[in-house]
Amino acid sequence: MLSCAPFIQLNIRTGDLVYSRLLGKDIIIINSEKIAKDLLEIRSKNYSDRPYLITNELCGIEFNSSFMPYGDRWRLHRRFFHQTFRFDAVPRFIPYQQSRASHLLQRLHETPEKLSDHIFEYTASVILNSTYNYDSASSRKDNLIDIAANVLNVIVPALRPDVAVILGAFPWLHSLPSWFPGMSFKREMEVACAYSKQYLERPFEYALQQVSGNAAPSMVHDALRRMEEKRISPEESWIQALKEASGTAFLAASETSNSVLMTFFLMMVLNPAVQEKAQAQIDAVVGRDRLPTMDDRPLLPLIDAIFRETLRYSPILPLSAPHAAVDDDMYSGYHIPKGAIILANLWSMAHDESRYPNPDAFIPERFVNDDGTLKPDDMEHIMFGFGRRICVGRHFAVTTVWVAIAKVLAVYKILRPLDENGVEIPVEPKFSSGIAV
Repeated sequence: MLSCAPFIQLNIRTGDLVYSRLLGKDIIIINSEKIAKDLLEIRSKNYSDRPYLITNELCGIEFNSSFMPYGDRWRLHRRFFHQTFRFDAVPRFIPYQQSRASHLLQRLHETPEKLSDHIFEYTASVILNSTYNYDSASSRKDNLIDIAANVLNVIVPALRPDVAVILGAFPWLHSLPSWFPGMSFKREMEVACAYSKQYLERPFEYALQQVSGNAAPSMVHDALRRMEEKRISPEESWIQALKEASGTAFLAASETSNSVLMTFFLMMVLNPAVQEKAQAQIDAVVGRDRLPTMDDRPLLPLIDAIFRETLRYSPILPLSAPHAAVDDDMYSGYHIPKGAIILANLWSMAHDESRYPNPDAFIPERFVNDDGTLKPDDMEHIMFGFGRRICVGRHFAVTTVWVAIAKVLAVYKILRPLDENGVEIPVEPKFSSGIAV
């Protein structure tokens, strides 16, 4: 037993299943994809819950489906997601995704120095359209994309895991004023709470105003249309659940897809040979008279390989979203206590040398067979989670990112910047740390 501080105790056995105890909470870290499947999928009934994190409530996002405890309310949220983002429903949104990806190319041409802003505008616009039937191409006074950006800039930093652990262990800290030394995070959370209410209400109000018989498909309109077809008047709790699920989609999809595309651009800067190889394939299959579309995807395996390697190289959620054990369990002779927090170490799985040799190198070809076809390894479990908590929007996310990668590579070379003497400026890859990377 290693005592790190009077209130922190760790008891760690190295290997594929790691146990620790932090501030009175049991934490199990899974480093193996096999064990993750055994527990989180085969025994999903016991591991589909979420631990309670006080910071979600203080930041005003306790309604978020991703953090919601397993139960009837979560199942209703999940139903809304499935109706709109299941595999056979996603193609409805491809035309808009392709249109916005072409708009991204134009933005990059006009102001390439605003790369990160343009990527976020793209990812936020496609999820706004599929969730609320909002077309960001139109000029409006209230730009919902700005709301999304403000929310992410305020809420994500406030969701500090260290604060969540400490407040959970010492709830009396809640009563201390924000001016008290060490309590400045309370002011951040108060601001985050105000922003979260805005982003939950404003887009939903817009969607309700657009409801009509010929409204384009979207998460809100799909749900309302089904109730209308059944001639059922939705209850207030049902409307609230739809609002919450929509807000979850809005926030989660724009941030994660944005992070993947930012990593893609960085990897192209650092790996010009990979970029050139992909561009040669695009030229051979698509030519230079048009842009690639989703119809070209089967003939462009290198684009998929680059996408997969981007996900593998830097997982967006390195320790995944936490699961919680509903009851005591035994696995291979090890006791997993009721209430334990379960973390699937996606970083470890994605950098498993036995599966991905030289894991710290960016090698898309690891996903391609000798004959040029894609290998069956699609990274789905590692990147989108496990069991009943797997990301229900994964099919939409894949399309969003694939279209952007293909169109950008068809038009641009992504190069290191030059100094005033025309010499390349070295690029040092740096990633943020926290719940999301």
